[in-house]
Order: sequence, then structure tokens, then C-alpha cells
Amino acid sequence: MFEEKEGLPIVLLEALSYGLPVLVSDIPANREVGLPEERYSRCGDIADLKDKTRILLEQKLTKEEQQYIYLEIENKYNWDKISEETIEVYQKAIS
Repeated sequence: MFEEKEGLPIVLLEALSYGLPVLVSDIPANREVGLPEERYSRCGDIADLKDKTRILLEQKLTKEEQQYIYLEIENKYNWDKISEETIEVYQKAIS
């Protein structure tokens, strides 16, 4: 059994922001992004990874899917918004 050792990978968000198709393991940090089920592979399951890779290569993202994913990432993981929220947390903590 694999144990999760990292948080949300920035490289995943970067790939999605460029409209690239992705296939990621189904660890909680990746699941947090909310991709369609076919974009997740069961962690440690080689057969599932093989099947999902084949599907990914055969079914490219449509322009509509690319646009939707881009907007989701831009809204949910916007660095300006995240930094403002972080500052608010720090300000509350010191007041």
C-alpha cells in the first residue's frame, strides 16, 4: 500500500492551466482538484494505469473541456486570491 507524502502537486495545476490532458493517481491531494473519474488511476494498480493511459491517448480533451478546466483552476487556485486569504488568516491570528 502506498502512503501519501505530499500535498497538491503544483505541476498538476500548471498542466491543467495549459489545457493539457492529465492522468494522476487517486491520492487525496489529487482528488481535491475534482477531475473527471477517468483522469484518476488507482494508486499502485498497474493494470488500471495502463487502461486509463490508453483511454487518455485515444480521447483528447475538447476545447470546451480545456476551457472549463482552465476556468476552474483559475478560480479555485488563483495565487492572488490564495495570498490574500493567507494574509487574512495571519492578521486574524495576530489580532
